[in-house]
Amino acid sequence: MKLIQRISLIILLFALFSCQKENITKSGMANDRFFLESDGQKMPIFVAGNLDSDKMILIIHGGPGGNSIVYRDDYVIENVEKEFAVVYWDQRYAGGSQGSSSIKDISAYRNDIKKLIYLLRSLYGQNKQIYFFAHSWGGFLAPYFLIESDNQEMVDGWIQIGGAHNFYLNDSLTQQMLMFYGRQEILADRNVKTWEKIVAFCDTANYVHIKNAFKLNEYAHQAEGLMPDVVSPEYTFKELFDWYFSNDVPLIAMYINGFASGIFKVYEPAYITEISKYLNRIEIPTILLWGKYDFVCPPGLMDDIKENIGSEDVSEYIFENSGHSPMMNQPQMFWQVVIDWIKTH
Repeated sequence: MKLIQRISLIILLFALFSCQKENITKSGMANDRFFLESDGQKMPIFVAGNLDSDKMILIIHGGPGGNSIVYRDDYVIENVEKEFAVVYWDQRYAGGSQGSSSIKDISAYRNDIKKLIYLLRSLYGQNKQIYFFAHSWGGFLAPYFLIESDNQEMVDGWIQIGGAHNFYLNDSLTQQMLMFYGRQEILADRNVKTWEKIVAFCDTANYVHIKNAFKLNEYAHQAEGLMPDVVSPEYTFKELFDWYFSNDVPLIAMYINGFASGIFKVYEPAYITEISKYLNRIEIPTILLWGKYDFVCPPGLMDDIKENIGSEDVSEYIFENSGHSPMMNQPQMFWQVVIDWIKTH
């Protein structure tokens, strides 16, 4: 982007958020809430954690239609936010976002991320290093942003967790993984009826078709819960309610947005978007974090990134007792890997 365009955008952001800037924390521990307004959408931002560090973790959450605050628990508050500032951003048509927009193209997400980065640096300092924390659907949006033009110059590192950067490959790998483990579990006489149903579907379905992708995804989530080695987080209803309440989560908006993401069909254009062949453009430091039993976005996607990415600084870590969300299955181990990597980058 040309210098005059950068300056104009920063001035625009200052004008849009001048009414909130007086409430923005400048040092110490942040607890800031504000909004990003972009193309008819009003997206909530929550910045929490240590601003004395120059490093910020930007959560690019799963979905479509998920939310960012799901990644914030007591361990994150006490350990991750102690080290860095964490940016919890609810994407358009997701979480607590509001408003309407005529823009249905996924390029709107790319524009949102760019505006958000400009906003964060205008509020907290141009020296802030920003690290993408991209999970699941967010693992599509992150590389989708990074491969475009000089966007990666705005980002200091890419943390990819069970990300869906290639939907056709994703579905193929999910089908193969479900059949492999399904047959193993049937031979072991564990959950036989359920696995037989899953294997039968995978054996007959044309996985390279979007209408079957949702069924594969459903079975993938179900399969994770059937694997004996996966550590499952257990929360009581009261604990979940208290957590949502303490984080000011707008439950009604979240519920509505869960449907909106389907109504606006943001998934379909992503499904046919090619990213793998452009990964060679990405040269920033990258770490790939995967659960061994991630049926939703299998570890083979990690291999595809390693084979195609242009970066010479690529790390990887497999969590042996995790599925699609290792930050929830093995939180202490997961977050320590993230903290250590960010500190050295």
